[in-house]
Amino acid sequence: MVDTDLTCPIVRDPEQAGVPTEHPDLAQLEGAHLLANAARPFLDECGFTDEQVLHWSLTYIARHGSGDVESFVAWIHTFDPCAPGD
Repeated sequence: MVDTDLTCPIVRDPEQAGVPTEHPDLAQLEGAHLLANAARPFLDECGFTDEQVLHWSLTYIARHGSGDVESFVAWIHTFDPCAPGD
């Protein structure tokens, strides 16, 4: 279940956010796909494509090893551009 307080990150590929897609170790690959599947309903509602969700999850798991949907979405938010005036 996804936290209902989550807000949508800006929709784009990791590369567009300056984050090159990384690939996790083979042992972590299933975790990346499971995370993508868990986050997909929420991120789909935000406008993300399946490919974008997978690219973000591969990179997240490669960098962090594991995580839940809330921490994954929060991490994507860290690459959102700052609002004007910030």
